[in-house]
Amino acid sequence: MNQTRAEDDPIMRIREEMEVITADGRCAGHVSGWTTKQIFLSQSNQAIPKEWIRRVDHDVFISKRWYELIH
Repeated sequence: MNQTRAEDDPIMRIREEMEVITADGRCAGHVSGWTTKQIFLSQSNQAIPKEWIRRVDHDVFISKRWYELIH
């Protein structure tokens, strides 16, 4: 059974004010908060599901393109 450890979960590395980058390289906004299942964008308060997160380093990269987000 393959279990994900908490420290391997990308959402655990997310911090407020991180930039959220779409699959086509555009800034969707900045993180204003998060739960274990989603993050929220500061200006629109749009929820980004955890399943869309592809990686987290200095920014949060998601799998959706900018035009796929509801603005």
